[in-house]
Amino acid sequence: MSSTIIILIATLLVIATIFVIVILVVKRKNQYEYEVIEEETEELIENNNDDKKEKKKPKKEKKKSKKPEWNGLLPNYSFYDMKFQEYIMWSLLAMAVCFGVGYIFYYSIPWAIAISLIGFIYPKFKKKNIIRQRKSKLLVQFKEALYAISSSLTAGKAVPMAFKDSYNDLKIIYEEDKECFILEELQYIIRRIDRNETIEESLEDLAVRSGLEDVETFADIFTSCTRTGGNLKEVIRNSSQIIGDKIEIKQEIETLIAGKKFEAKVLSIIPIALVLFLRVSAPDFMAPLSSISGRIACTAALIVILIANFIAKKIMNIEV
Repeated sequence: MSSTIIILIATLLVIATIFVIVILVVKRKNQYEYEVIEEETEELIENNNDDKKEKKKPKKEKKKSKKPEWNGLLPNYSFYDMKFQEYIMWSLLAMAVCFGVGYIFYYSIPWAIAISLIGFIYPKFKKKNIIRQRKSKLLVQFKEALYAISSSLTAGKAVPMAFKDSYNDLKIIYEEDKECFILEELQYIIRRIDRNETIEESLEDLAVRSGLEDVETFADIFTSCTRTGGNLKEVIRNSSQIIGDKIEIKQEIETLIAGKKFEAKVLSIIPIALVLFLRVSAPDFMAPLSSISGRIACTAALIVILIANFIAKKIMNIEV
């Protein structure tokens, strides 16, 4: 009997150790991604500094800062500074869900409270989701801006005037949108144009802060065309068409896998609903789960559900 208790305690310690390791790995991964983004940002700044030696010193001062905000006016879209109220809200929401699931499986308030502590790490995943949504929205708005700029250039207007007209056009479209990033970006570009700064610098700044490959490519092509005298009309029209095609392909993929995503969510909920049903309808049948071996079985089941849910999200996260 004593050997069985020792084995059960050792199993619990192993599970607890695995849980701590997972938390540390997630934390380290977030830190690594932050450092990688910072290195890429610094490298892009260095390249821009080589092309603009007169702007070298101000750029270096910006490079030292590792704040999410790039220039104090516009955000770096690869980061999201979650407010304390948001952090508390998402943590409490996740803790409430974890508490409910823990109580259903363990039928014990102390165990449910221990499980609910997992909710504190949920805001990190929510932050990543918000960053991904902001980048996706910025890309769609950037495509609309390119369409507007292309139309103005086709009408025979100069490039600076085309940017100003695109701002006026998009202001009508996104007038009621609270998260219209492109209007702020165009307004900032127009202000820099009025200060006799080049559009290339403004686009390179946007490309660095956006963290979007399409925006970076467009900024590089725009700079090359401006310096070599390329056809800006064709470049902007082709760029907007390519970005539009990518967005349409992504939307088609999302439509195709929408059903599978719903099935994955249902499959994650079914075990919890089944345990709850048995708890209510047949409490004697579920009584063995209150033992130590039953707790271990419940813990293993929850870990399997979490791993399955994580794998399903990874499979369905298709990048275009």
